[in-house]
Amino acid sequence: MEFLVVGLNHRTAPVEVRELLSLNKEQLPEALSAMNDHGASGVILSTCNRSEFYTLDLPDEAAGADRVKNFLVERFGISLLDVDRYLYVYRGYDCIHHLFRVASSLDSMILGEEQIIGQVRDAYEAATTAGTAQGPLAQLFQQALRVGRRVRRETGISRNALSVSRACVEMAKSVLGDLTNSRVLVVGAGEAGELAAEVLSLSGVTNITVTNRTFQRAKELAASLSAQAIPFDGMLKALRESDIVIGCTGSPGYVLEASLIGDTMAVRPDRPLLLIDIAVPRDIDPDAALVKNVFLNDVDDLESASQASRDKKAKEAEWAEELATDEAQQFRQWCLDLEALPTVIELRNRADQVRSLELRKTVRKLNGKLDAEALESLDAMTRAIVNKLLHDPTMFLKERKGPEELQVARDIFRLGEEGPKSPD
Repeated sequence: MEFLVVGLNHRTAPVEVRELLSLNKEQLPEALSAMNDHGASGVILSTCNRSEFYTLDLPDEAAGADRVKNFLVERFGISLLDVDRYLYVYRGYDCIHHLFRVASSLDSMILGEEQIIGQVRDAYEAATTAGTAQGPLAQLFQQALRVGRRVRRETGISRNALSVSRACVEMAKSVLGDLTNSRVLVVGAGEAGELAAEVLSLSGVTNITVTNRTFQRAKELAASLSAQAIPFDGMLKALRESDIVIGCTGSPGYVLEASLIGDTMAVRPDRPLLLIDIAVPRDIDPDAALVKNVFLNDVDDLESASQASRDKKAKEAEWAEELATDEAQQFRQWCLDLEALPTVIELRNRADQVRSLELRKTVRKLNGKLDAEALESLDAMTRAIVNKLLHDPTMFLKERKGPEELQVARDIFRLGEEGPKSPD
């Protein structure tokens, strides 16, 4: 069996495509079950920058990828023609290496960001709870989490790292300059909203308003930051008073329609409004950018901040890449050793059966002419001959051990068939 991932990310697909395949935590159990029903039991990793579907498949076959793609079409109600050119498919070592880079934040839009390892852990735990991540897949994700932690521990890649939420605040600074006197509305009180509000507060912004569909959660976040919380249905008034609006909910559709933004600007036409949408699916209707004096940025517009961070950490990134690659090679070798082990053991057992049988025949023919010491020497010699003869075949299977080589070995040595019979 081979590891397989089918996915898309911020490098292969724009946000309007990524949001077609996005899932929140509440949707994962049903999606994992549906993917399992398509014969692709596995793990789903869905963040603002990627949707990836991990499973196991037979090597050198397209069946597994096709099963995942069929699941995508049915689960998300899309045409494969709309997304296929954005999808990547990685198998075997490439899949392992990709996941290790993801868990190490090397494949993130913002190098070194802290959220991704938690998102990988959450994806694995959801699949474990659903019973769809067992055996090799469980081992793969457990090792990916270990690699991610090692990269952060041994390199400086995550030191002073940006998050998506921090990057959006940096973007606001680049547009407006000093934010101290800005009025900011944070729409969403989940993890992203909490991080955005915290960064704003640390940046000296004192006029922060938080709104959320669950008002209690908005009140809790606002209280922790000395901010203001408002009910979701009071958003229009807050919009009219805001300089910056950050959208970061988990809503499946637009929270801020273009018409709502238009109504907002109608009563404040000369006062600019900066909209930053870091949600996937997007919270803000892209047509809002057509409203006069409105400036809209989405998560893909954070690329400039991410590139600056990547440039500063080039050496740490190079070191982290080496660690991730080395770990991927070691894990792949461990997997291959595991695959070859039954055949190697069976081959050596068969050889030892033949050796023991022939040794007993020889000893019987000598009819007691050998003493105990000589018998021990003869036994050691025959073991040494077998070990030397099997050394190269064993190393060949351990180093290459694809299904074809393993099957050739089984056919040549008739493994699985009844072994030689003792003359006793």
